[in-house]
Amino acid sequence: MDIAQLREHIDRVDAELLLLLERRLKLALQIAALKREQGLPAHDEQREAAMLQTVRERASGDISPDEAAEFLHGVLEHSRRWVARRAAGEGVKPLRIAIIGLGLMGGSLARALKRATPAHQLRGVDFAERLPEPGRSGLFESLHAPDDGAAALEKADVVFLCTPLSRTLELLPRVAEDAPTTAVVTDLCGVKRVVTAAAEKAFAGPSEAWFVGGHPMAGGALGGFQHARADLFEGRPWVLTPTPHDPPDRLQALCTLIESLGARVTLLSPDEHDQTMAVVSHLPQLVSTALMLAAAGRDQGVAGPALLGMTRLAASPAAMWKELVRELRPELIGELQRMQSYLTELEIAVNFKEPLDKWFERANALRSQLEERS
Repeated sequence: MDIAQLREHIDRVDAELLLLLERRLKLALQIAALKREQGLPAHDEQREAAMLQTVRERASGDISPDEAAEFLHGVLEHSRRWVARRAAGEGVKPLRIAIIGLGLMGGSLARALKRATPAHQLRGVDFAERLPEPGRSGLFESLHAPDDGAAALEKADVVFLCTPLSRTLELLPRVAEDAPTTAVVTDLCGVKRVVTAAAEKAFAGPSEAWFVGGHPMAGGALGGFQHARADLFEGRPWVLTPTPHDPPDRLQALCTLIESLGARVTLLSPDEHDQTMAVVSHLPQLVSTALMLAAAGRDQGVAGPALLGMTRLAASPAAMWKELVRELRPELIGELQRMQSYLTELEIAVNFKEPLDKWFERANALRSQLEERS
């Protein structure tokens, strides 16, 4: 057989696999529902271990026992995530959603929303030259350039501002004017004090929509709609910064929508958010950048997971970070000084050949605690 004929066979096998996978997912969904009714844990580790052992024993031909277990493990992981998404989306009704800014974050949001609830009606807003690729995705009911942005917000239930900080601050008054009174408006910016202060002014009128600050703890080094992923927010924290006076029904509806994407909602005040971001986001970014500059091409082509993992953030664009760093300058200076003090301690210990146990033991314990909370 030639390549074309072999590919036809593969296509038929793939079609059969998809049908089998769909049957398996439906069965898993039924089992999950029964577990919830009976108060059983969603994840049965003993059952999974037995399944993996069974496929190892049944493996034959060109697939080794470990390879067979690896394939099944992947299926089980995807199945768990699929079932969790379906369960989270049960309480979500189809909504009219406007997404302003169709880069990595806005594009990933669109993909995640349509994956969770295909009946959502999405409208997108971005500069005209950036609209062709979102248009080809088939995700959007309509796409609009900024001068036609009001049409995207018409009758919207939810509006997501997925734009850089300066652009978000610029757009808030216009969105407050164009969004329906019943709409929920939120943003995705990495700082919250300045955004919520501007939103309080923009959305002050009784005829304005309701705004609440938001920030998903997700992203990527490469921006643009072409790098958007439906799973970007899965398992990630999504911070909302409501006030005590916000309507609880609207807040709960937004939380339910966000959780349907697989994210975990955390409520913080704007001050708490910004103080925390200096530690968990801004400091790691600058440390990663500094580490990459320190390594500076001296890896001899043998860099392993340690350097590659710790310098992943060094690929981030400066244009985005300069705004975020400027807004949290006092907090970030304090965190950088704290970091430098620990580096100085370690430098002295190495220089004088002191044991490093106390630093490692403390860091090991803190790392374990971090994993438990995350």
